[in-house]
Amino acid sequence: MAYLLDDEQVGFPDPRLSEKDGFLAVGGSLEPLWLLNAYYMGIFPWYDDEDGDPYWYSLDPRMVLVPKDFNLSKSLERTIRSGRFEVRVDTCFREVVEQCASVPRPGQKGDSWISRNFVDSYCRLHEEGFAHSFETFQDGRLVGGLYGVSLCDWFSGESMFHTVRDASKVAFARMVDFAATHGFRFIDAQQPTNHLGTLGAKPIPREDFLALLEHNDITKSYRGRWHNNTVTLLIGGNQGDRVSLLMQAIIEIANRIGTVSAASSLYETEPWGFEAEQNFINQAVVVDTDLPAVEVLKRALAIEKDLGRVRPDSDQTKLSAKKYSSRPIDIDLIFYNDETIDLPELQLPHPRMQQRRFVLEPLVQIMPEKKHPKNGKTIRQLLDECTDNGVVKEYF
Repeated sequence: MAYLLDDEQVGFPDPRLSEKDGFLAVGGSLEPLWLLNAYYMGIFPWYDDEDGDPYWYSLDPRMVLVPKDFNLSKSLERTIRSGRFEVRVDTCFREVVEQCASVPRPGQKGDSWISRNFVDSYCRLHEEGFAHSFETFQDGRLVGGLYGVSLCDWFSGESMFHTVRDASKVAFARMVDFAATHGFRFIDAQQPTNHLGTLGAKPIPREDFLALLEHNDITKSYRGRWHNNTVTLLIGGNQGDRVSLLMQAIIEIANRIGTVSAASSLYETEPWGFEAEQNFINQAVVVDTDLPAVEVLKRALAIEKDLGRVRPDSDQTKLSAKKYSSRPIDIDLIFYNDETIDLPELQLPHPRMQQRRFVLEPLVQIMPEKKHPKNGKTIRQLLDECTDNGVVKEYF
């Protein structure tokens, strides 16, 4: 049976009481508090009636994608690498939702389920920092994208659209990489479809989905405006007050590069490629930024210099020619989104990361399912295969 909700008091019945088609309740509102309570419980609104009353669902089965299971086809990979599309994040949320509402869909009769009430409500949730959009542009024009809700350490996709072939898939791939880099456990794709199945999502029983939600930790919610690019850095040093210098570096990174959204524990590691009197203290961090990769490198080098790093080669673009030696601070770029970059001054992903245990150990703590864009292996797999025997131990 379906339940009639009290419009004055936020609350939902047990999602297990849903009807066979997933319909659970009607009423309440689409204000942020109602929406957040619903998603937290595994419930979502599908449409509303002429009076504006939302209809709430909890489907069985539920379509779920674990980031490591994402199926990046060769053709989609070529499309992404071609540079035909630019992906932005949270720059035109309302327009993405409105485009999703306007695109005709197979089996859809009349107006979209994304009513004006839905558009305004999710825009309010976006303003609160819980709803986000991934947007695909071509020649400066919005041609595809998706939007959804991020709560705890997972993302619930709501709808996608495209006006150019593959544009929504490119946005989806960026969203999956964002989820993996930020340590999200899963992506809730809601309704099972063949299209989502080709991308690696799988239908699971509602009971299994609700079991995933038992591990919800609201403090892990990444709230606020998300940025266009995500850079992964490894920071470390073995001279001076190692911990203090590392903390200073993170403060400067936040001031000059972008939002530090995730960080590993500190690890004490043996010097790699040379001998030294003191071990390194290393930490991996995830930084969200609107800066291009080369500008991130430029600012990272400036931070190193300001914190006392002196490079033996005065030409700082010739980084590959340097010899390994002790230093007060070192900031290495490991990943920039899911991109492959091959420039004289910058190669990404970091070309020697899979050979270095002191890189992989901190990374696996915060992004175990992040895939290497060249070999397709997760960080966890790379660590399992790493032959480096250098001692890496958690410092604190």
